[in-house]
Amino acid sequence: MKFGVCCGFEMAELLEKIGFDYIEGNVTVISSMDDGEFNAVAEKMDSLKIRCEASCCLFPGELKVVGPDADMGKIADYLDKAFARLERLGVESVVFGSGGARRVPEGFDRARAWHQLVQVGRLLSEKAGEHGLKIALEPLNRGETNIINSQREGLALVADVDRPNFRILTDLYHVYLEKDTREDIAACKGLLQHCHVVNPVGRVAMNLEDNVPYDMFFGGIADCGYTGRISFEGIIDNAEEELPRSLATMKAFAEKYGI
Repeated sequence: MKFGVCCGFEMAELLEKIGFDYIEGNVTVISSMDDGEFNAVAEKMDSLKIRCEASCCLFPGELKVVGPDADMGKIADYLDKAFARLERLGVESVVFGSGGARRVPEGFDRARAWHQLVQVGRLLSEKAGEHGLKIALEPLNRGETNIINSQREGLALVADVDRPNFRILTDLYHVYLEKDTREDIAACKGLLQHCHVVNPVGRVAMNLEDNVPYDMFFGGIADCGYTGRISFEGIIDNAEEELPRSLATMKAFAEKYGI
């Protein structure tokens, strides 16, 4: 298994020093850079051993993919630029969380919203395929959005999109808040593309002594037969102290479950 962190590129050297395998960038940040800023980031990453193998935060909140303001033309134009840059960086997995972009407006027909998400998922798959990328749909807790809140709901959308490079992500923070189970994670077998982990109590750094369900989470991942990438995604107050402990915790539980 490979271990990474969701963070800015300014932390890349530190992650490499600590021993992480990759960095998980932010798509909205990457797409909003001017050409000079982006080229500087790309050249910096070319000079390091660590790579940007995944990227999250796909859509900015103002680019709606659900509701009356959803515009497939604007979405396609955004993806063309963003995905070309992700390909340049060597990204493989692109996380589709984007709670603000996919939030269903009050009073909007839920069946229509679902149909829009299926359309967007198929567009994502098409555009991703042009750049060698795979999409990881992220179920988000109900405090962050109002559709696709559980692993099972995510799997239902993956089934309806029905494209080989549109798969699912599991994130301990959202699993914990939504009270999903090891069995819910295990149901993602064959479709699990990417993982996020954190101490879900406060969304903070991890320690082996934490009284949180790491066993349930890593056990569910193991049940899927997943041995890909897992990123720490949470609040970082003191990276030099907190990230080594988080990495040690991630590695310990991965080893415990043979992943």
